[in-house]
Amino acid sequence: MTFSNNINVLVADGNNADRKAVADLLRSLGYTVAEAIDGGSAMKVADERNIDIAIFSHRMSPKTGFDFAKYVMSKDLEIGMIMIADDSSTDLLQEAGKHNIKQLMRKPLDLGRLPETMRRVLRAYGKNPDVAGKMAEVRYSAENLMARALALAEQNARSNMGGPFGAVVADAEGRLLGEGVNSVRALCDPTAHAEVLAIRRATEKLNKTDLADCIVYSSCEPTMLGQALIIATGIKKVYYGLSHTEVAAARINEAGILGEIAKPLNQRSVPYEQLQHDQALAIYKTSQAQRKA
Repeated sequence: MTFSNNINVLVADGNNADRKAVADLLRSLGYTVAEAIDGGSAMKVADERNIDIAIFSHRMSPKTGFDFAKYVMSKDLEIGMIMIADDSSTDLLQEAGKHNIKQLMRKPLDLGRLPETMRRVLRAYGKNPDVAGKMAEVRYSAENLMARALALAEQNARSNMGGPFGAVVADAEGRLLGEGVNSVRALCDPTAHAEVLAIRRATEKLNKTDLADCIVYSSCEPTMLGQALIIATGIKKVYYGLSHTEVAAARINEAGILGEIAKPLNQRSVPYEQLQHDQALAIYKTSQAQRKA
């Protein structure tokens, strides 16, 4: 079969949402993409088509990513390989090296890093990544964006990096701006909720804190911290999978926090005491005057 350009990519992943997200991105970059659902079907594609680079999941069934990599080596195929794995342990890195896998990337996959990673691998094989053409903007449906949030949640739970919580931020046209998973434990950061990280990345990408044209897609109703941030950034709508009631155990502290915030400062369980008021007020007034100048 003849492809339409000089760079042909194979994307293999048993998770439909993950595979589609990668395939859609690469098609928008001008690459011709073939898809496979496991190592066995990936082998068949490699037999039938002239593949330049393969992006494939470590864990697939019945044939795994390593099964595919072994096949590529046994056939002496000139295919650059990028494997997407749940972890990046030393053992896995060593195993990847033995199978000529040029790059290991962690799940949930950072779609923003993938194009440049591919370019490096293609160059290592003496291929010009620039022949793919000019990048076009990918626009996803609400269903696809929610599927991405759920896939992030599933992967985060499976990798034991955090709870089953994932979120994405997109603009009104469906352009993906930011993603996040619950990383409170992984980062030792109590603010690293899925929707908070997705919002942070969206503001970084847009270089502004006004997200009035944006929508959040979250596997679960956002946390209290996430809701405050949604209001502060002006996000226009939130889609969510599960309600707080359905995941009550994970939100058990929020009712107590809301009750505390509702109390006057002098009635809260954590003492609040005003200190060095005059100095703080002088700094504030000076700052306000500078802004007006």
